[in-house]
Amino acid sequence: MRRVSVSSLRPGMKVARPVYDSSGFLLLNSGLELKREYIENLKKLEIPALFIVDNLIPDVDIDDVILDETRKKANQLIKNIIMDIEKQPAKSISKWMFADKSINNVLNDIVDQLLDNSNLVINLADIRTADNYTFSHSVNVAVLAITTGISLGLSRSRLHKIGFGSLLHDLGKIKIPLWILNKNGSLSVEEFEEIKKHPRYGYDMVRMQDYMDISSALIIYQHHERINGKGYPEGLTSEQIHLFSKIGAIADVYDALVSDRPYRSAFPPHEAFHFLQSGGEEYDQNILQKFFNNIAAYPVGTILSLSNETIGVVVHNTAGFPTRPKVRIICSESELELLEPTEIDLMHRLNIVVKKVYSENDIPENIKKIM
Repeated sequence: MRRVSVSSLRPGMKVARPVYDSSGFLLLNSGLELKREYIENLKKLEIPALFIVDNLIPDVDIDDVILDETRKKANQLIKNIIMDIEKQPAKSISKWMFADKSINNVLNDIVDQLLDNSNLVINLADIRTADNYTFSHSVNVAVLAITTGISLGLSRSRLHKIGFGSLLHDLGKIKIPLWILNKNGSLSVEEFEEIKKHPRYGYDMVRMQDYMDISSALIIYQHHERINGKGYPEGLTSEQIHLFSKIGAIADVYDALVSDRPYRSAFPPHEAFHFLQSGGEEYDQNILQKFFNNIAAYPVGTILSLSNETIGVVVHNTAGFPTRPKVRIICSESELELLEPTEIDLMHRLNIVVKKVYSENDIPENIKKIM
């Protein structure tokens, strides 16, 4: 199974994971063979990619770190909260924070499923349409933040608080005009100043009547702060930023990078790694390392070449070793001659490193024919 952009889909490919629209309705089920009209409809719905069955690794599945049902439930919950608050801000916030137990129930499910995962590695990026980015992003930031909290050894109650603030970290964007949020191009100085108001908006909304624990609320307020003082809204430095907010900041940036946006395509995970590493003075290095421990730099299904002059496909990643996957060798790099498949675990072959990651467009033709 591998992620393929809609523009690269071909009739005859088989769907590996169900595809849903922004309302959670099933569009294509797993096992379905793609037809040309299905592909055209996916383009019209602005679905950027889907997972297809890969003949190179027919025996390998990619599991999400939480159940599909839990992710769908969480996405729908965030959508409902935002729609309600847009209609009746104060009343709706009170309802969702106190009277309704849905948030706590979903968070308990997410925390339980992450704690129960014996090899907590995120190989899978959820497929998002343009109009459900906000909801999916909020859920994914919560998953990433809780996962990092687990690596840091935080208690279950603190994981729950991290999840609570992360789920609602972008709540203040309700007050930002949609044309700014979805602008296809660079923001003007004035537009960016408007965007920079959303942490304060969201924080004020939840702190108006002490709707949530202060540590959760600070994720909303501080997730754009940077430890070198170059963030916003207050330009805080390291010791002034709450631990949960430092975690949320990294999760927020990473998930934004690996997501398709109106103004750019998603970064591959290994490039998102480099981006965060190059901004090292902006992020707490201990937290960043713990975050990387649970993210696959080369997710299962990635085609890459190794320093031993071979080309292969990633079949497994192990928590704590994000850049040392197990690779199924396909062919020789120099002659592109197909070989009898063998596997190399880079965790145990330290003399071999990843040399190149292939995009969909530059995968050798002899490999494409058998994918």
